[in-house]
Amino acid sequence: MAYLFWSTALLLFSSLEVVSKPIMGQVDPFTMTFMRFFIGGSFLFFISSLVKRPGYQKMVKADFLKIVFIGSLNTIFSMTMLQLSIKYGNASSAATLISTSPLFTALFAYLIISEKVSKRKKIGIALGLIGIITFGFGMLEGDSLAGIIFGIIAAVTFGMYSVLLRRHIARYGPLRCTAYSTLIPSLIYGFFLMITGQFTIPVLDTQGWVIIFYLGICVTGIAYYALLEAVNRMGATIAMRLFYVKPVVATTFALIFLSEPVGIVKIIGMGIIIFSLFL
Repeated sequence: MAYLFWSTALLLFSSLEVVSKPIMGQVDPFTMTFMRFFIGGSFLFFISSLVKRPGYQKMVKADFLKIVFIGSLNTIFSMTMLQLSIKYGNASSAATLISTSPLFTALFAYLIISEKVSKRKKIGIALGLIGIITFGFGMLEGDSLAGIIFGIIAAVTFGMYSVLLRRHIARYGPLRCTAYSTLIPSLIYGFFLMITGQFTIPVLDTQGWVIIFYLGICVTGIAYYALLEAVNRMGATIAMRLFYVKPVVATTFALIFLSEPVGIVKIIGMGIIIFSLFL
Protein backbone atom coordinates (compact mmCIF):
# COMPACT_ATOMS: atom_id res chain seq x y z
CA MET A 1 0.00 0.00 0.00
CA ALA A 2 2.87 2.37 0.76
CA TYR A 3 4.22 2.01 -2.78
CA LEU A 4 0.73 2.28 -4.28
CA PHE A 5 0.29 5.66 -2.58
CA TRP A 6 3.83 6.60 -3.63
CA SER A 7 3.21 5.73 -7.29
CA THR A 8 -0.12 7.56 -7.34
CA ALA A 9 1.48 10.72 -5.96
CA LEU A 10 4.35 10.43 -8.46
CA LEU A 11 2.13 10.22 -11.55
CA LEU A 12 -0.23 13.00 -10.47
CA PHE A 13 2.51 15.40 -9.32
CA SER A 14 4.44 14.75 -12.54
CA SER A 15 1.50 15.98 -14.60
CA LEU A 16 1.26 19.36 -12.79
CA GLU A 17 3.65 21.45 -14.89
CA VAL A 18 2.59 19.95 -18.21
CA VAL A 19 -1.15 20.21 -17.56
CA SER A 20 -1.04 23.77 -16.19
CA LYS A 21 1.37 25.20 -18.80
CA PRO A 22 -1.26 25.63 -21.59
CA ILE A 23 -3.45 27.94 -19.47
CA MET A 24 -0.70 29.97 -17.78
CA GLY A 25 -1.35 32.81 -20.20
CA GLN A 26 -5.04 32.85 -19.25
CA VAL A 27 -4.80 32.38 -15.47
CA ASP A 28 -2.26 34.27 -13.36
CA PRO A 29 -0.10 32.13 -11.00
CA PHE A 30 -1.78 33.51 -7.85
CA THR A 31 -5.33 32.72 -8.98
CA MET A 32 -4.15 29.34 -10.29
CA THR A 33 -2.71 28.41 -6.88
CA PHE A 34 -5.81 29.58 -5.01
CA MET A 35 -8.18 27.65 -7.28
CA ARG A 36 -6.06 24.48 -7.11
CA PHE A 37 -6.02 24.32 -3.35
CA PHE A 38 -9.58 25.54 -2.81
CA ILE A 39 -11.00 22.85 -5.10
CA GLY A 40 -8.64 20.15 -3.82
CA GLY A 41 -9.11 21.15 -0.18
CA SER A 42 -12.91 21.21 -0.51
CA PHE A 43 -12.83 17.75 -2.08
CA LEU A 44 -10.65 16.34 0.71
CA PHE A 45 -12.66 18.07 3.44
CA PHE A 46 -15.83 16.44 2.07
CA ILE A 47 -14.19 13.01 1.94
CA SER A 48 -12.73 13.37 5.44
CA SER A 49 -16.18 14.22 6.83
CA LEU A 50 -17.48 10.90 5.46
CA VAL A 51 -14.53 8.68 6.39
CA LYS A 52 -13.98 8.17 10.11
CA ARG A 53 -10.84 6.19 10.89
CA PRO A 54 -10.42 4.77 14.40
CA GLY A 55 -7.12 5.17 16.21
CA TYR A 56 -6.56 8.86 15.54
CA GLN A 57 -6.94 11.53 18.22
CA LYS A 58 -9.43 14.37 18.38
CA MET A 59 -7.70 17.47 17.04
CA VAL A 60 -6.95 20.18 19.59
CA LYS A 61 -7.12 23.88 18.70
CA ALA A 62 -3.37 24.50 19.04
CA ASP A 63 -2.53 21.71 16.60
CA PHE A 64 -5.24 22.85 14.21
CA LEU A 65 -3.63 26.29 14.06
CA LYS A 66 -0.20 24.72 13.53
CA ILE A 67 -1.52 22.60 10.65
CA VAL A 68 -3.08 25.68 9.05
CA PHE A 69 0.22 27.56 9.39
CA ILE A 70 2.21 24.67 7.92
CA GLY A 71 -0.32 24.33 5.12
CA SER A 72 -0.02 28.05 4.40
CA LEU A 73 3.74 27.62 3.98
CA ASN A 74 3.00 25.23 1.15
CA THR A 75 -0.26 26.55 -0.34
CA ILE A 76 0.35 30.28 -0.19
CA PHE A 77 4.12 30.41 -0.58
CA SER A 78 5.73 27.27 -2.01
CA MET A 79 3.16 26.49 -4.69
CA THR A 80 2.94 30.12 -5.78
CA MET A 81 6.69 30.01 -6.29
CA LEU A 82 6.27 26.85 -8.36
CA GLN A 83 3.60 28.40 -10.59
CA LEU A 84 5.86 31.41 -11.13
CA SER A 85 8.68 29.03 -12.05
CA ILE A 86 6.38 27.38 -14.62
CA LYS A 87 5.37 30.78 -15.99
CA TYR A 88 8.94 32.02 -16.47
CA GLY A 89 10.51 28.77 -17.68
CA ASN A 90 9.93 25.42 -19.32
CA ALA A 91 7.47 23.03 -17.70
CA SER A 92 10.12 20.30 -17.51
CA SER A 93 12.60 22.73 -15.92
CA ALA A 94 10.15 23.67 -13.17
CA ALA A 95 9.52 19.95 -12.56
CA THR A 96 13.26 19.38 -12.19
CA LEU A 97 13.76 22.26 -9.77
CA ILE A 98 10.92 21.21 -7.44
CA SER A 99 12.43 17.73 -7.56
CA THR A 100 15.39 18.88 -5.49
CA SER A 101 13.01 19.00 -2.49
CA PRO A 102 14.14 15.55 -1.15
CA LEU A 103 17.54 17.06 -0.37
CA PHE A 104 15.90 19.70 1.80
CA THR A 105 13.41 17.18 3.19
CA ALA A 106 16.26 14.98 4.41
CA LEU A 107 18.04 17.97 5.91
CA PHE A 108 14.94 19.27 7.71
CA ALA A 109 13.96 15.74 8.82
CA TYR A 110 17.37 15.36 10.45
CA LEU A 111 17.34 18.83 12.05
CA ILE A 112 13.68 19.05 13.13
CA ILE A 113 12.43 15.52 13.89
CA SER A 114 15.78 13.71 14.21
CA GLU A 115 14.92 11.22 11.46
CA LYS A 116 17.89 8.92 10.92
CA VAL A 117 19.47 8.86 7.48
CA SER A 118 21.65 5.84 6.73
CA LYS A 119 24.88 6.11 4.77
CA ARG A 120 23.27 4.28 1.85
CA LYS A 121 20.35 6.72 1.80
CA LYS A 122 22.77 9.65 1.89
CA ILE A 123 24.59 8.26 -1.14
CA GLY A 124 21.26 7.73 -2.91
CA ILE A 125 20.13 11.29 -2.14
CA ALA A 126 23.45 12.74 -3.33
CA LEU A 127 23.42 10.65 -6.50
CA GLY A 128 19.82 11.62 -7.20
CA LEU A 129 20.75 15.28 -6.85
CA ILE A 130 23.64 14.81 -9.28
CA GLY A 131 21.19 13.23 -11.69
CA ILE A 132 18.83 16.20 -11.40
CA ILE A 133 21.67 18.67 -11.98
CA THR A 134 22.84 16.69 -15.02
CA PHE A 135 19.27 16.51 -16.23
CA GLY A 136 18.90 20.27 -15.78
CA PHE A 137 21.77 21.09 -18.15
CA GLY A 138 19.69 19.68 -20.97
CA MET A 139 16.82 22.13 -20.54
CA LEU A 140 18.30 25.61 -20.21
CA GLU A 141 16.82 27.04 -23.41
CA GLY A 142 13.59 28.93 -22.70
CA ASP A 143 14.35 29.32 -18.99
CA SER A 144 15.12 32.49 -17.06
CA LEU A 145 17.02 33.31 -13.87
CA ALA A 146 13.74 34.31 -12.21
CA GLY A 147 12.18 30.95 -13.10
CA ILE A 148 15.14 29.07 -11.64
CA ILE A 149 15.11 31.09 -8.41
CA PHE A 150 11.37 30.62 -7.96
CA GLY A 151 11.78 26.87 -8.50
CA ILE A 152 14.53 26.54 -5.89
CA ILE A 153 12.52 28.50 -3.30
CA ALA A 154 9.54 26.23 -3.99
CA ALA A 155 11.70 23.14 -3.40
CA VAL A 156 13.12 24.40 -0.08
CA THR A 157 9.76 25.39 1.38
CA PHE A 158 7.99 22.25 0.13
CA GLY A 159 10.65 20.12 1.81
CA MET A 160 10.06 21.94 5.10
CA TYR A 161 6.27 21.57 4.74
CA SER A 162 6.46 17.78 4.32
CA VAL A 163 8.62 17.40 7.44
CA LEU A 164 6.68 19.78 9.72
CA LEU A 165 3.36 18.13 8.90
CA ARG A 166 4.57 14.58 9.55
CA ARG A 167 4.22 14.65 13.34
CA HIS A 168 0.61 15.78 12.98
CA ILE A 169 -0.11 13.08 10.39
CA ALA A 170 0.86 10.37 12.87
CA ARG A 171 -1.54 11.83 15.44
CA TYR A 172 -4.53 12.87 13.32
CA GLY A 173 -4.20 10.94 10.07
CA PRO A 174 -3.11 11.93 6.54
CA LEU A 175 -6.62 12.57 5.21
CA ARG A 176 -7.66 15.07 7.88
CA CYS A 177 -4.27 16.81 7.93
CA THR A 178 -4.26 17.14 4.14
CA ALA A 179 -7.81 18.53 4.11
CA TYR A 180 -7.11 21.16 6.78
CA SER A 181 -3.67 22.09 5.42
CA THR A 182 -5.09 22.77 1.94
CA LEU A 183 -8.62 24.13 2.36
CA ILE A 184 -8.12 26.64 5.21
CA PRO A 185 -4.92 28.16 3.76
CA SER A 186 -6.65 28.45 0.37
CA LEU A 187 -9.44 30.50 1.97
CA ILE A 188 -6.83 32.75 3.61
CA TYR A 189 -5.10 33.06 0.26
CA GLY A 190 -8.36 33.93 -1.52
CA PHE A 191 -9.20 36.57 1.08
CA PHE A 192 -5.73 38.10 0.72
CA LEU A 193 -6.08 38.22 -3.08
CA MET A 194 -9.46 39.94 -2.78
CA ILE A 195 -8.36 42.68 -0.37
CA THR A 196 -5.30 43.40 -2.51
CA GLY A 197 -7.34 43.51 -5.71
CA GLN A 198 -5.51 40.53 -7.23
CA PHE A 199 -8.46 38.13 -7.26
CA THR A 200 -9.87 37.52 -10.73
CA ILE A 201 -12.20 34.88 -12.13
CA PRO A 202 -10.57 33.62 -15.34
CA VAL A 203 -12.49 33.36 -18.59
CA LEU A 204 -11.82 29.83 -19.80
CA ASP A 205 -13.33 27.41 -22.28
CA THR A 206 -14.51 23.92 -21.29
CA GLN A 207 -11.03 22.43 -21.68
CA GLY A 208 -9.57 25.15 -19.46
CA TRP A 209 -12.01 24.44 -16.64
CA VAL A 210 -11.41 20.71 -16.97
CA ILE A 211 -7.71 21.47 -16.45
CA ILE A 212 -8.49 23.61 -13.38
CA PHE A 213 -10.61 20.88 -11.76
CA TYR A 214 -8.05 18.21 -12.62
CA LEU A 215 -5.33 20.30 -10.96
CA GLY A 216 -7.57 20.81 -7.93
CA ILE A 217 -9.04 17.36 -7.33
CA CYS A 218 -6.30 15.10 -8.70
CA VAL A 219 -2.97 16.97 -8.56
CA THR A 220 -3.77 18.75 -5.29
CA GLY A 221 -6.37 16.74 -3.40
CA ILE A 222 -5.61 13.12 -4.26
CA ALA A 223 -1.87 13.60 -4.85
CA TYR A 224 -1.23 15.38 -1.54
CA TYR A 225 -3.22 12.77 0.37
CA ALA A 226 -1.31 9.96 -1.36
CA LEU A 227 2.02 11.67 -0.65
CA LEU A 228 1.28 12.14 3.05
CA GLU A 229 0.11 8.52 3.32
CA ALA A 230 3.44 7.48 1.80
CA VAL A 231 5.34 9.79 4.19
CA ASN A 232 3.45 8.28 7.13
CA ARG A 233 4.22 4.72 6.05
CA MET A 234 7.76 5.12 4.64
CA GLY A 235 9.21 8.12 6.41
CA ALA A 236 9.80 11.55 4.92
CA THR A 237 13.28 10.88 3.53
CA ILE A 238 12.31 7.79 1.49
CA ALA A 239 8.85 8.94 0.40
CA MET A 240 10.05 12.32 -0.85
CA ARG A 241 12.51 10.62 -3.17
CA LEU A 242 9.61 10.25 -5.57
CA PHE A 243 10.61 13.74 -6.68
CA TYR A 244 13.80 12.27 -8.09
CA VAL A 245 11.66 10.33 -10.56
CA LYS A 246 9.32 13.26 -11.21
CA PRO A 247 11.60 14.97 -13.81
CA VAL A 248 11.74 11.74 -15.80
CA VAL A 249 7.96 11.29 -15.83
CA ALA A 250 7.27 15.01 -16.28
CA THR A 251 9.70 15.24 -19.21
CA THR A 252 8.01 12.24 -20.83
CA PHE A 253 4.66 14.00 -20.44
CA ALA A 254 6.16 17.25 -21.78
CA LEU A 255 7.55 15.42 -24.81
CA ILE A 256 4.19 13.78 -25.57
CA PHE A 257 1.82 16.65 -24.85
CA LEU A 258 3.92 19.82 -25.28
CA SER A 259 6.50 18.57 -27.80
CA GLU A 260 9.38 19.75 -25.59
CA PRO A 261 12.62 18.17 -26.89
CA VAL A 262 14.59 15.46 -25.08
CA GLY A 263 18.37 15.48 -25.62
CA ILE A 264 21.16 13.09 -24.70
CA VAL A 265 22.01 15.06 -21.52
CA LYS A 266 18.46 14.61 -20.27
CA ILE A 267 18.61 10.88 -20.96
CA ILE A 268 21.88 10.55 -19.00
CA GLY A 269 20.32 12.45 -16.10
CA MET A 270 17.30 10.14 -16.19
CA GLY A 271 19.59 7.10 -15.94
CA ILE A 272 21.42 8.49 -12.91
CA ILE A 273 18.13 9.36 -11.19
CA ILE A 274 16.65 5.90 -11.72
CA PHE A 275 19.85 4.22 -10.47
CA SER A 276 19.81 6.33 -7.31
CA LEU A 277 16.44 4.84 -6.33
CA PHE A 278 17.99 1.41 -5.82
CA LEU A 279 20.37 2.69 -3.12
